[in-house]
Amino acid sequence: MNPHRLKIKLFGPQATAIGAPVVCVNVATDAVSCAALRQALADQHPILATSLAISRFAVNCAFLPEDAVVCESAEIALIGAVSGG
Repeated sequence: MNPHRLKIKLFGPQATAIGAPVVCVNVATDAVSCAALRQALADQHPILATSLAISRFAVNCAFLPEDAVVCESAEIALIGAVSGG
C-alpha cells in the first residue's frame, strides 16, 4: 500500500473552519477514490465532517463520482453547498 498526500482547495465556510484555503490529507490506499478522500478528510479534519455530506470534489475543474480515482498531481477542490438569491 502506498500512502498519498493530497492537497485540497477549500472555499467559504470550509476554508474559514480550517483557517486556511488549502488543506493536506494523507490517504493510505493504493488508489485514492473520491470516497476514500472524503473519509480521510473527515477523519483528519473532523470540523469538516458535517459539511462533507453536502459537498462535491472538483478534480481538474470537473466534478467526479465517488468511485473515481484521484492522483496526487491533480488539482482538487472541495465545493460546498452554495445558495443564491
